[in-house]
Amino acid sequence: MTASRSSAAPSVPARLAAGFWSIVETVTIVSFFAMLAIMFVQVMSRYALGIGVPWTDEASRFLYIAEIFLGAAVAQRYGAQIRITVLLDMLPPRTARVLEAASDVITLVICGAVIVGAWGMMQRTANVAASTLPIPFAWLYFVQGLGIVLLALLVLRDLAVKLGLAAPSTRSLSE
Repeated sequence: MTASRSSAAPSVPARLAAGFWSIVETVTIVSFFAMLAIMFVQVMSRYALGIGVPWTDEASRFLYIAEIFLGAAVAQRYGAQIRITVLLDMLPPRTARVLEAASDVITLVICGAVIVGAWGMMQRTANVAASTLPIPFAWLYFVQGLGIVLLALLVLRDLAVKLGLAAPSTRSLSE
């Protein structure tokens, strides 16, 4: 008896990709909870103790940016981006698919603009440290660029599926 392809162990690239996405998801979740904890410290120190902790504002902003840009890629991976589909739901299926593909192309153009901007800002801020943290601002733009590159790659994947150039992904939030 031979095992079918679907029950075989995942390939090395599939395991590497799963590991990579596990790291991205973990960083996103840790960023959220760290930001929450830092904002709690900020509010408590300012209103309960009457003192300001200078680094909390900058740290929470950096973590928020990591959470948003990496989280956008994670949401795209699972098909969980928020969408308003009232118009698409009323259109014939073929027209809806064309508009969805056009939406993906527009998203890719915007991603390209953000990537170019993030790259430029990384170069300009490589030697500029945050005012209260010893972190170069270039890292902030690196995380932004990484999240957008991942998002763009996933939008490309989805566009390829819509155009019939690739098989649909089976990823879901329950996996």
